[in-house]
Amino acid sequence: MNFYDKIYELAKSLKETNEYKEYIKLKTELKADSKTYDMIKDFKEKQKEQQIKYINGQEVTKEEQDNMQNLYSILIQNEKARSLLECEMRINVLLADMQKIMGEAITEIVEF
Repeated sequence: MNFYDKIYELAKSLKETNEYKEYIKLKTELKADSKTYDMIKDFKEKQKEQQIKYINGQEVTKEEQDNMQNLYSILIQNEKARSLLECEMRINVLLADMQKIMGEAITEIVEF
């Protein structure tokens, strides 16, 4: 058994899930609606910035939180944008499950 072959097989398996296929389909469809697509990109960029701030121990201001909430409220009114964000959450659950399973498999290494 080649470890790297299994990793590539796992990546291929992820791309074959209904969640991944639906996400790619929705993302492609949203690219045709540049206004909504750009709003999603802006939302995701601001979300990433807030996560980096949080990780670095910096405070996220009330104004920034309100701005994110307002942007999210606008986005979910668009059916395809809402579906894309929901699909992304389902993919994140898959990835979290994978991380948990991998973590359990290497307990002997991380616990000393």
